[in-house]
Amino acid sequence: MTVCGLIFRHLTFTGSHVKPAGLDFQPGLNLIYGASNTGKSFTLKSLDFMLGGTKQLPDVKERKGYEKIWLGFSLKGEGDFTLSRAIDGGSYVLYRGLIKSDQPGQRVKTLSQKHNAKSDDNLSKFLLDYLGLAGKVVAKNAAGVKHSLSFRDLAEILLVDETNIQIEQSPIESGQFIHRPKEHSVFRLLITGTDDSAIEPIIDKKTFNTSKAVRLKMIEEMISEAESKLAKSYPDVDDLPAQNERLEITLQQNQSEFEVAQGSILKLIEKKRNLSIQIPQISERLEDIQVHIERFSQLDKIYLSDIERLDSLEEAGFILSLQSDLDCSLCGAPAEAQKFTQPLEKIEQIRSASLVEMEKIKHQQADLAGTVHNLECDREKLKTNLPELIESLSQVENEIAVLVPETNKNQCTLNEIIKARDYVIQGLALLDQREELFSKRDDLIKLKKPNDSLKLHVPRNEVYEFCKVISKVLKQWEFPGECNVSFDEKKYDLIIDGKLRTDNGKGVRAVTHAAFKVALLLFCHDKGLPHPGFIVLDTPLLTYRDPMKNPKLGELSEDEKELAKTSLKQRFFEHLDSIRDLGQFIILENIDPPVDVENLAHVHLFYGMAGGGRNGLFPLSTNS
Repeated sequence: MTVCGLIFRHLTFTGSHVKPAGLDFQPGLNLIYGASNTGKSFTLKSLDFMLGGTKQLPDVKERKGYEKIWLGFSLKGEGDFTLSRAIDGGSYVLYRGLIKSDQPGQRVKTLSQKHNAKSDDNLSKFLLDYLGLAGKVVAKNAAGVKHSLSFRDLAEILLVDETNIQIEQSPIESGQFIHRPKEHSVFRLLITGTDDSAIEPIIDKKTFNTSKAVRLKMIEEMISEAESKLAKSYPDVDDLPAQNERLEITLQQNQSEFEVAQGSILKLIEKKRNLSIQIPQISERLEDIQVHIERFSQLDKIYLSDIERLDSLEEAGFILSLQSDLDCSLCGAPAEAQKFTQPLEKIEQIRSASLVEMEKIKHQQADLAGTVHNLECDREKLKTNLPELIESLSQVENEIAVLVPETNKNQCTLNEIIKARDYVIQGLALLDQREELFSKRDDLIKLKKPNDSLKLHVPRNEVYEFCKVISKVLKQWEFPGECNVSFDEKKYDLIIDGKLRTDNGKGVRAVTHAAFKVALLLFCHDKGLPHPGFIVLDTPLLTYRDPMKNPKLGELSEDEKELAKTSLKQRFFEHLDSIRDLGQFIILENIDPPVDVENLAHVHLFYGMAGGGRNGLFPLSTNS
């Protein structure tokens, strides 16, 4: 499976008349700590807001003048992106690249804040598609009613605020009872990779009885309606089957007669169509023959003219050759006084050529005579056939004129029989419908709610493996005790060394909550299961607080005092730094971190009113 993961790169606030403010993040471990009321919790709320959160951001005075939030992030294997959103809410604009101002050339699309599994125009679907979780469904209640997985279902687990990290509840629960089944289902999906699409919802007794009563009422109304129609339109319902049988027999007889008559008409129509095509074709052929005969007659005259000309030429040549040594028959000039422009040999050649040409033309004239004869024969034959075809067409039209009225009459009779048959069939269908409704009503009256139940348990093997990862994390943090971890399915929480996690002090609950979330990321990575790849924790090291500086959190409990004596604070940061390649961790803290924390984490220190460095998330003065 391709390793996926979302890495935050920057959170930036901008406005028309203020200087940009915000934070940059690095892959791996990030720490934001310092004075109270400097914007650490506002940072977490802003990240939640930019990941589809619907809650408005706190209207603190420091945010005055800021109009838009920019969240830059990287998707492993996909590249860098930036989301922008008005600080007052609304849709998102997705850009490609890490940017902090509007750049139209890099704009990709507008994304809605509201999840819609069937559309690609919302932020939740965009992120779920990347994680390979699009289209997954989870059970949202104990009855197994299903809900399309939203990225918000994951964000609520990954973004842990100061209240939820220390409260006496499961790390995967929000505290609202109505949401518990869905939150449990999301947890099952994360550690198994399998959603609840195979679950068939069950129905509770109250809903079952209500549904049964409604269905009975509907069936009674349908029975009443069927009986009313039968009484109105079919007074003799008992005779309907016999009527239907008689009508079927009559229908078959009339249908056979109609088909025979219709077949005869169709044959005549086809014959008429063929004759209607042949007659014009013959007339057109006769016209073509007449035109050809006339043209060939002209050609024959040309042949005769050519023969006469050549014959004269041949005769002249012959006479010249005979009288070459005689006195001229015209002028009487003696032979020796005559002059020839052409030698006698040339005249003889012309005479021979004329004879050859005359034979050639006579041969062509004979061929032409044969062609004309054939055309005249065709013409006579066509002249003989044409009247016969015209007579046949007339006979066919007369036969059609006789058959059509009778066929139409048969058609009307057939239509009336079909109408009567259909009317009877409708009555029979009403009878069948009434009987079926009676049967359904009886079955429904006898129907009892099945004693089924839906088991939405977490698979034991996966839970066991997950608890081993939590135990390993606690040991690496040097959490006191043996760190034997098990899972209480009833409380949906951890038992550590025989003690329910929620029975500890708030500082211990915060640390173990953090271990749960870190272990979940590691477990999913080891198993090749989808996980967004980031965790944001607000005050996980609450145990190391100074009660004098945080009186509202109260004195340390005994288990908190024992934990505070350990090196867990140092080991916590060292461990998260050691797994930086597996995910991104953003820690928000009020306590002083280890002295070498800057070697382990990307650090932002908020000094607040004490001065000496950065005031907080927003500068003291927001004027540009």
